[in-house]
Amino acid sequence: MDAEQIYERISRLKNVVELELLDKLPRKVGIVAVNHFKENFRQSGFVDNGLKPWKRPLRQTEGKGAAAERPTLTSGRNHLMRSIQYTSRPGEVTVLNPVEYAAIHNEGGTINTHPRITPKLRKFAWAKVYSIAGIQKKRGKKKTPLPKQLPPKARMWKAIALTKKARLNVRIKMPKRQFIGDSAELNKKVTQIINQSLNDIAQKIANGTRYM
Repeated sequence: MDAEQIYERISRLKNVVELELLDKLPRKVGIVAVNHFKENFRQSGFVDNGLKPWKRPLRQTEGKGAAAERPTLTSGRNHLMRSIQYTSRPGEVTVLNPVEYAAIHNEGGTINTHPRITPKLRKFAWAKVYSIAGIQKKRGKKKTPLPKQLPPKARMWKAIALTKKARLNVRIKMPKRQFIGDSAELNKKVTQIINQSLNDIAQKIANGTRYM
């Protein structure tokens, strides 16, 4: 084998190493990380040195039906969970969720909003009052009168239905339900992927140099 052939073989091995470390490895890590963070939704908690359960929402503690049975932070479309994605560049990978309300769920915080009082909102508020009070309207019949003593949440919705304000001042404190972040279990998975890639590279180099 002459010098030109040796140089060609070395260049080929260099390309193999660069392809694995700069392209394939980041994409492998990205896929594993996305799947790991999606699993947090299925377990209703953040996995880092064990499962850290999320605070349960009211629809689970006080609701009924299919919505009450769904895991925390999930919905019929599972939009928040399905929006977790990764982007990779040579030698690095970033996992993110572009949904506008992802950060407030992941980190917790306070939301201040001022919704307009519309006829639609008043109608919705009345429906909530009757629903919480356990009264269902039958088609073609008058609603059963509301009891004098309503549950606290029913009183809140009634106040919204009757308010003369043009807008509401709503302050909502969102509990932290982290689903993306540093995780010991994920770090272990990533280390295994890196070690496997290094072993694959070493094997390819061994096979390449065997015939040099």
